[in-house]
Amino acid sequence: MARWTNWSGGVATDLQGVFSPGDEISLRHLLATEEGPFRVAGAGHSFTPICETSGTLLTLDRLSGLVEADAATGRARVKAGTSIRHLGGLLHAAGLGLVNQGDIDRQTIAGAVGTGTHGTGAELGSLSAAVHSFRLVTADGETLDCSEETHGDLFQAGRVSMGTLGVMSEIELQCRPRYALEEQGGRMAVADLFASLTQLISSNRHFEFFWFPFAEEVLVKTLNEVAATPKARRRPPDGTVSEGDKAFRRLCEISRVAPFLREFFQRRMTMQGGDRYTGHGEDSESGTGRVRWSHDAFPSDRNVRFNEMEYAVPAAMGADCVQELAAYMRQDGGNFLFPIEYRTVAADDIWLSPFYQRDSVTISVHQYHKQSYGKLFAGAEAIFRRYGGRPHWGKLHTLTARDFEGLYPRWSDFVSLRSQIDPKGKLLSPYFREIFGVV
Repeated sequence: MARWTNWSGGVATDLQGVFSPGDEISLRHLLATEEGPFRVAGAGHSFTPICETSGTLLTLDRLSGLVEADAATGRARVKAGTSIRHLGGLLHAAGLGLVNQGDIDRQTIAGAVGTGTHGTGAELGSLSAAVHSFRLVTADGETLDCSEETHGDLFQAGRVSMGTLGVMSEIELQCRPRYALEEQGGRMAVADLFASLTQLISSNRHFEFFWFPFAEEVLVKTLNEVAATPKARRRPPDGTVSEGDKAFRRLCEISRVAPFLREFFQRRMTMQGGDRYTGHGEDSESGTGRVRWSHDAFPSDRNVRFNEMEYAVPAAMGADCVQELAAYMRQDGGNFLFPIEYRTVAADDIWLSPFYQRDSVTISVHQYHKQSYGKLFAGAEAIFRRYGGRPHWGKLHTLTARDFEGLYPRWSDFVSLRSQIDPKGKLLSPYFREIFGVV
């Protein structure tokens, strides 16, 4: 037996074994000859039991690297187990960059695509939306090349499928010429933020804010494309914890045993979050922002472990939803220290994407990994659901098949396609059997 845990430590499972294929042929042979069940794991940054299985866990770590890149079309084909951190440098060397990405770059590209991982930008889609084609190894070992033109239904369904339709071996991404981004940000009064939120979102390529609910200000962050020369990012060795992360971890430890300090800590952390920001980068008291190549600008190091719930709600309802959420957290949310995170994502046409046919905002709540998240997340989820929210597939929720039927117009089509391509359920776990209503 082997033991596997996810990044937060919230999911742990005993496995029959772990298999890490070195090539597609090995992957095909395993799926064709073994009964399973199988689940596929990337870097373990999902908070749901998405990788949990009593059978064999497939890891794609050895299926890594850039297969080819075409500067003329802006497309790059990569092996599915390539980490986003590694991919950024490979694309840069080829003169390309991802159109957008999230702030965690430890994920594998297949894991990020399969769960609908996203960054922020009202006109920018998720990583899944950037997929032009992919190779899929099915539960019986067959390899299918999926695109809009070939196996179109599998393409539309498979870009966000959590590894339940098959195992991606290669992914072709629509990229763009490499580019630099300037980061600006600082503090804004809560009232000023919501008075100018529409303008802030529309006037910046990337806009997001972080709100400690007990604070009277929020922390905002923008990323905008510039022609200035980027400054190289110096990454510390893996395992290095910054002084800022050490300090935040200490505050988490203190507040979980002394919850009466949470309000003071939240206000203090907000005050220390930068100068005042007026809504325009050039007017910020901090002056010119930090300029980096895109793959260095997007990610941030996450060394304080947490569990997370995130829902995508219609963009027009985002401001009302997050204000109701903050009020709940102040009044009934229990003991917490992490801020709310608010981002924007463009609509797409992927069957199980949280952004299917609607521009969205994503709203996230976090809880320190040593604290119970039950009360906090239950209240947050009730609010998200009142606003028609769809959960991020890699983050905690309590929804079942009946709930998803009402949230996704193509839900029944996905379930039918899944049963056709994997009739024995070799790629399902008890968690996914419940999600898809499979007995």
